[in-house]
Amino acid sequence: MLKVESDFDPALSDPAKDEYGIARWTPSVLRWWMNEDGTPNETVPSPPFPPAESIPAMGRYLCWIAPRLDRRLPGDRRVLIAAAYRTSFKKVNDTGGVPPKYRDYAARVAHYLKEYTPPGRK
Repeated sequence: MLKVESDFDPALSDPAKDEYGIARWTPSVLRWWMNEDGTPNETVPSPPFPPAESIPAMGRYLCWIAPRLDRRLPGDRRVLIAAAYRTSFKKVNDTGGVPPKYRDYAARVAHYLKEYTPPGRK
């Protein structure tokens, strides 16, 4: 996912989309996932967002998304979770899979999953 989100660029800055850092966080969303104890940050953070902050927050968010996705959805669950990160678990559930707008994104995630997954692992 980090390859697709930012090409592993911790200094990514996309003000037009209000997305920053290696995980392309928007400040208003990151504030909900940046604290280890699960409490939202009192203030909206300002970029840059270092990997040490962005990546654990991404993990917390992905762990929150995963059980909310319909288990009956077809396709690679890892790709569905990635699509939900980019849009929302509700949109993925309502669409019955990856929404059309995010299919290119999901295809790129699937490609890099194959490229980066060691042989014999899934």
